[in-house]
Amino acid sequence: MIKRSLVAVAVMFISLSAHSTDISKDGLEECARVENSAKAVMKARQGGMPIAELQEMAEAAGKQNDYVGGLYKTLIEQAYDIPQYSDEAMREKTIFEFHKNFYGACVVVLERAAKKG
Repeated sequence: MIKRSLVAVAVMFISLSAHSTDISKDGLEECARVENSAKAVMKARQGGMPIAELQEMAEAAGKQNDYVGGLYKTLIEQAYDIPQYSDEAMREKTIFEFHKNFYGACVVVLERAAKKG
């Protein structure tokens, strides 16, 4: 599951990394936005929100911005591959790991782009 998340993030950030020559403040801010989005999606997942509701939100976001819509679609797909837990501690752990994995993958992509740049 973690490997799939990392692959998904790497694909999402190919266009971002193509324009980056070092890990810029803007790049880290984008990683923070990805992290916050991942956290919100997984919170909704663990809270029992139906996938259809999140997909509608992603569609609406995609009409405003293709990148944001694509990001949310990827996050939703990844989040709903993970079970919904009834134990509150397990929910919190899952939410934390999910958003930290996406943040970490984003930073790795930026670092690799900086080395190539």
